[in-house]
Amino acid sequence: MSQNRSNKNSSKNDLFVQQFFARIPPEIVATFTNTQLNELKKVFNDHIYKRHLVDIRVSIPFFVKRFYVVFLLGKEKRLKKRE
Repeated sequence: MSQNRSNKNSSKNDLFVQQFFARIPPEIVATFTNTQLNELKKVFNDHIYKRHLVDIRVSIPFFVKRFYVVFLLGKEKRLKKRE
């Protein structure tokens, strides 16, 4: 238990951990270890924060609502066979 408590204390300033914990029930949050959190951060960083050669994001007002358009361009890294 003290390890889990220290996880929360040492991770308070970590934005990823704060956002991650905000979406998970507290009883589940209490079960994470520092090792598990570090591995989760690696996985998310590898997949979410990849840079693109071109990354254009525009918000467009349309009557009373707003919509957004995203244009990304970069090297294809997915498998060639896709369904």
